Amino acid sequence: IALPLAFQSPELHYNFAHSLYEEGKVEDAIVSYRKAIELKPDFIDAYYNRGNALKKLGQLDEAVKSYDKAIQLKPDFIDAYRNRGNALNELGNLDAAVLSYDKAIQLKPDYAEAYNNRGNALEGLGSLEEALKSYDKAIEFKSDYAAAYSNRGVALKALGLLDKAIEDYDKATQLVPDYAEAYNNKGVALEELEQPDKAMQNFDKAIQLAPDFSETYNNRGSVHVKLGQMNEAMK
Repeated sequence: IALPLAFQSPELHYNFAHSLYEEGKVEDAIVSYRKAIELKPDFIDAYYNRGNALKKLGQLDEAVKSYDKAIQLKPDFIDAYRNRGNALNELGNLDAAVLSYDKAIQLKPDYAEAYNNRGNALEGLGSLEEALKSYDKAIEFKSDYAAAYSNRGVALKALGLLDKAIEDYDKATQLVPDYAEAYNNKGVALEELEQPDKAMQNFDKAIQLAPDFSETYNNRGSVHVKLGQMNEAMK
């Protein structure tokens, strides 16, 4: 018995998958993306979005394969290179991630997000000076890029440039006032500068914004210990 024509439409399955993904039904979305691909083996966007869904579920190797297929079909697929880089980064394959970001940037020289993510990968490789250059480019092309300021602050702190790191964290929180991670990172830098009271204020702000931010609780506890406030550290 022949199926109704609608059930043979790859676009229908693709659109349904997109709706499922937006509703948070990621596993079901993957099933529909797969069906769209079965009906249309060269469905570039289905491979790409299936990669995004697989990445969201933490199925990173499969996500990379899906991005690879999208890129095979469309060699200038800029966002696929960037997201492929993100998946490789999460896998710890940082050198390959940098190469993927490089390809995205080659295709789109003002791709601020790719520069920022490239900086993260380079930082993970210990190439802090190169990471700074990448963050600088991200900010050059997107002056209100809060994440790039915060990430650059992390690299500056790792290089011992604490005052400059704090300037970047401040810029990040000016742009995004509820940026808990930037407040936490600023607190860490202030602690290293032997300013425990200011560090505590920033940790408290981070926790206020993100009550489940476990890293901040640990950082705040270490300040209490340094101040000899053992009862507070145990809370």
